[in-house]
Amino acid sequence: MSSDELERLLGQIRDREVAAVVRRFLMNLFRLFNDDPPPHIQGYIAEILGLLGCESCPVKIAA
Repeated sequence: MSSDELERLLGQIRDREVAAVVRRFLMNLFRLFNDDPPPHIQGYIAEILGLLGCESCPVKIAA
């Protein structure tokens, strides 16, 4: 998932305060892993976005 895709998905969250906190958290995760989090972290990101109401959360997971 690219940072552009992440921004688009975060834009779907209706509560702007929650979106800002989640954006900061996820962007720090992406920075920590040089824009390529490991598969299990990508799964958690997809789960977080799913719980927040993002309809489609494309996640690149390498087996």
